[in-house]
Amino acid sequence: MTAMISLRRRHLYIAFLLLFTLTVNAGIAYFNIRRLVQNERVVARTYSILVELDNVVALATEAETAQRGFILTGDARYLQSFEASQSQIEAALNVLSKNIVNPEQKRTLPLLRRVVEQRLQRARRGIELRRKRGFGAAQKFIAAGVGRRQMEAIESYARRIQNIEQEVLQQRADESTAAAENATRTFWIATGANVLFLALVSALLWRASEQNTRLEHAFADLKRAEGMRDSLSTMLVHDLRTPLTTLLGPLEMLHSGVLGPLDENQREIVMMSHLSGQRLLTLINQLLDISKLEAGEMKIRAVAVMVPDLVKEAVAEVPRHQSGATARIDTEIEAVLPPVRCDHELLLRVLINLLGNALKFTPADGRVTVGAKSQKEAVLLWVRDTGEGIPAQDLDKVFDKFGQVETRKAGRKMSTGLGLTFCKLAVEAHGGKIWVESQVGQGSTFFFTVPMAQKREVSASKANSHRE
Repeated sequence: MTAMISLRRRHLYIAFLLLFTLTVNAGIAYFNIRRLVQNERVVARTYSILVELDNVVALATEAETAQRGFILTGDARYLQSFEASQSQIEAALNVLSKNIVNPEQKRTLPLLRRVVEQRLQRARRGIELRRKRGFGAAQKFIAAGVGRRQMEAIESYARRIQNIEQEVLQQRADESTAAAENATRTFWIATGANVLFLALVSALLWRASEQNTRLEHAFADLKRAEGMRDSLSTMLVHDLRTPLTTLLGPLEMLHSGVLGPLDENQREIVMMSHLSGQRLLTLINQLLDISKLEAGEMKIRAVAVMVPDLVKEAVAEVPRHQSGATARIDTEIEAVLPPVRCDHELLLRVLINLLGNALKFTPADGRVTVGAKSQKEAVLLWVRDTGEGIPAQDLDKVFDKFGQVETRKAGRKMSTGLGLTFCKLAVEAHGGKIWVESQVGQGSTFFFTVPMAQKREVSASKANSHRE
């Protein structure tokens, strides 16, 4: 009897120990999952802070660019960009004020806000000087260098807040990894302690693993996107477009004779410099468009467009972009072709880019053909040339950003630049696809599809045409 009581008591002890172990492990798993959820919220807030900080720096640079553009040219259109940047900066600073909780960041944010306001106030003073006292006074005002120091202060304060957020992000990632590992151990201990609670522990572990995977992916995506955004924003908005705008304004004034007469050689040199600057500005804008298309931020204004009219417009536009091209351009357009649903400007740029590339690599006695025909629910367009062609091993690289492929002529490379990358992204943004077929020595053909317009879109387009 005593032995039986002792055995029963031992069983009770074992059961109690198992239950206690399971309860402790379940509690640990619960708190690990809770920590993962909290860390995910912190990561979301950190991402918002980093994005808004980038917006503040980029918008301040935009305002500086708009100010310089107005001072150099006197064009009031720059003021619209300046005013828009002011309101957006205020909105971004308000978001930062709501999301920032770190004490050091809270001390830094008012400093950032104050120097941004000082920069905008100084920009407004420069604009007023340009209006009231002319270009010379405004130029001296800019040359003082105060604006540049203010921009460096803005970047410094923004970087200080970003560094703290990066540390928080890394800390949360480490905590989440540790939490996931603890949850895994909890699962195996709980399974051995009591099979009856296996389903509960498995569910907790699955959720912990899922949360950890999502957090790791979010952290990796955030780091990658942040690096791309930082490099692109710094290179294009600040290091390229601002000084380029500063250069183009005086060149345009010199060429127009505002600053005094020039002899023929001087005019030619100024004109060549201005054209090169315009080409560089076009490249910068193209990079920005590609960035927007990759991020899904480019607005597609789709309307019904007649393909023959679009092709005619593109053919007429290309010689202005390819002034040295002498190859003949022919058309092969189906007699009865339905309208397509597209953004007129984007699709026109696609055709101009493809025609420009074809003319660039087609000899003077060659031929470039642009054609179109209807398919099931789309229209197929193509641009064919009789140039050197593209090697088969390089066909997959022609749409890559800054891609280069070897031509059959030794020592020469064919640069696909950004034009074909833009074409690919623009066509895919319309729901179409683009590809190339080529043979070395026989030329290349670039195909792309565009969806047909719906009947109601065609009717609306006709109605608008009648009203015009």
